[in-house]
Amino acid sequence: MAVSVQREPYDNKKFETAFQAVLQGEKKDYPSYMGGMMVASGVDYPLCSPIDDTILFGTLQEAEPGTAEEMVNNSIKAFKEWSVRPQEERTEIITKIFNNICAQRYKLAAYVLVSSGMTREESLAEVDALIDVLADALNAVDAIAGKPMGPWAIVTSYNSPLASPMGYALSAILVGNTAIVMPSKYCPIPVHVVYGICENCGLPAGVLNFMTDRKDETQIELANDEFLAGVIASGSGKSLEDMMFLMVDDELSFINELKGMNPILVYKPSDMKKAVRDVLDSAFRYSGQGLFSTSKVVLTIEDQKRFTDMIMEQAKLLKIDDPAEPEVFSGPLIGKEVKAQFDEVASKVAGYTICGGKKVSSEFTQNGSYVTPLIVTGLDDEDDMAYMDFGIPFLYIKTVSDIDEAFEELAYTECGLSAGIYSKDPKIIERFKNESDLPYLFINESSRSLRPAVHAKLENFVR
Repeated sequence: MAVSVQREPYDNKKFETAFQAVLQGEKKDYPSYMGGMMVASGVDYPLCSPIDDTILFGTLQEAEPGTAEEMVNNSIKAFKEWSVRPQEERTEIITKIFNNICAQRYKLAAYVLVSSGMTREESLAEVDALIDVLADALNAVDAIAGKPMGPWAIVTSYNSPLASPMGYALSAILVGNTAIVMPSKYCPIPVHVVYGICENCGLPAGVLNFMTDRKDETQIELANDEFLAGVIASGSGKSLEDMMFLMVDDELSFINELKGMNPILVYKPSDMKKAVRDVLDSAFRYSGQGLFSTSKVVLTIEDQKRFTDMIMEQAKLLKIDDPAEPEVFSGPLIGKEVKAQFDEVASKVAGYTICGGKKVSSEFTQNGSYVTPLIVTGLDDEDDMAYMDFGIPFLYIKTVSDIDEAFEELAYTECGLSAGIYSKDPKIIERFKNESDLPYLFINESSRSLRPAVHAKLENFVR
């Protein structure tokens, strides 16, 4: 059953209508869902918007000890029935979910904006990324051979608040697996809304399960369950990085979508001004928190002065403000914990900072974590900040002597999912392609052209 994506151009009136409806919606209690049943603990905490912490969505139930284990047990029970259903029935249900997500495109984007702080453009792109992942899966499913594996745990952060968690979950479910989704504690509502769509479209109870928690150790508890078939870790943060040390063997599949520095090599570009614009776009949209946000630029000494002068000039013009407003480049950090991390980093690199690192002060931004993007240069080669990502609006400019040293610098960098290059030299571009072993490469364009759910290929979910 082939599906196609017929995407209408952005309609500001439709977005505004959906946005106002979300803002004026009734405050809710957001429980976990296990086996189709709501799971409440009686211990709740407020769920606020990062764009203005006086905007209260409602309360989120904190999971009780043992909830993760019960989630897996329920997923195993549901798997026994779901896995033996004819593929045509599973495809029919997921197609119905896909069509409903397409129909509610603006509503979902509004939820993404209010709960994550993405701009309108970014929020809509996040929904569209989910739509694209599902379209790819539905169009590929008839060619997939193999048996479903069992329950999958999908643990994600705020870097991709919708496309990664639900793109992976519904792809796994399409070929007969069950899924437990644990989205970011900061912005779980977009996933919660899609869960409701799945339920309304007839997805059987227990096939998709949903839990959130303030305690990062619950993520590890879920991921370490011995009865899981697979684990997906998507985003940034210590708890997700700790999952790299899971006991992965033939019985447990592990998909890694962890954010890295997504570095860019700038070498004799044909248009330096455009290169600088796209570096800023790659680095500081969504406050440097996206899966593909760049936090390092490598350039040779001959390009250094022009690039640095231009990026300082253009960075000062970036409008950091209410992401719901037109012409805003980027909104706030996701929350106070990330703001505290940003302040700590800014303090450590104060002597190397050439631009930014300050709180944005205006009448609107007082109720959120709004900061000017931090640009630094001249770090010591032994400094971890030169090679590791922190998931904040931070850009390190590394100057090297020649192109060979530039490639060495990329090799030592924690790239994550991608790397990019800006150059007019076809030989250097070809070398970049040959020496980069990463899921994504972006060439003479912004990293925002890339899509989350890198490994949501159906063959990854069957044996």
